Amino acid sequence: MTNEILLGISGACLVVLGSISLRMIRTTGLEEVDEFVPSARPKRGSGLESLLDSLGHRLLGITMRIYGQERLRRLEALIREAGRPDGLTLTVYVRRQGAFVFIGLVIVAFFALVGQALIGFAVLFLLASWMPIWLRTASRQRSVRIERELPDFLDVLGVTVSAGLGFRQAVERVCEVSHGALSDEMTTVLREMSLGVSRRQAFLSLRQRVRSSAIASFVTAMLQAEELGVPLADALTNISQDARRQRAEQVRQEMAKIQPKSSMVITATILPGAIVLIAASVILGNGGFSDIF
Repeated sequence: MTNEILLGISGACLVVLGSISLRMIRTTGLEEVDEFVPSARPKRGSGLESLLDSLGHRLLGITMRIYGQERLRRLEALIREAGRPDGLTLTVYVRRQGAFVFIGLVIVAFFALVGQALIGFAVLFLLASWMPIWLRTASRQRSVRIERELPDFLDVLGVTVSAGLGFRQAVERVCEVSHGALSDEMTTVLREMSLGVSRRQAFLSLRQRVRSSAIASFVTAMLQAEELGVPLADALTNISQDARRQRAEQVRQEMAKIQPKSSMVITATILPGAIVLIAASVILGNGGFSDIF
């Protein structure tokens, strides 16, 4: 009975302390970070996302200061590389990350009061790692999609250029009829070129945004073809063939990595079942346990 009363009192104290800390944090403001990251009010929604955004908005100022300008720039680059999944922005990411960490700290404090601090720290680690892991996973998946789309995109682009269109008009035509991550990136390249950025600089920016070996090879080959004066249609055909060979090599490497894992899974699942069947056959063939023992 005494332990239950202590748990209730500790829970009430945590709620009061959390409310006080939220009011204190709310007064910090965003004056120091508005210069490089615009603040935004949380979107009205329902469920967990609405709760995280509402809580994280109160923590946004202090979370921005903890990150610092350099880490925020790297984080913004990673979000762009991931293709802004679910409309993710830097402010939304920082809000939700701050909310996860705050909830984790409250859980740590609660478990520490009941003498189970290790469990609380484990939960804090999981909550704090959720957003970075999710973002990096989305970035890797998008890079894989771009590598798969690149050969077909180049084939269609080469045919369009051979029909007599210029490079920019051909890319616009292909982006209109195709949909995917690569089309979005090429649309961004066209927008940069329309704003006065040179073709070379636009493609170098593409290589920086998309961390993919196939895109890096594509950009390098395009720039070399432009410098050497190689016909664009022939260059696109050669680049497409190289991209397909590179993709096939990647698939072979992935299959080579999967084969030992699949063999281990098959061994771990089939072998015990086979042993059970053999043992059951021996037992039934000898008329039961009494004849064996």
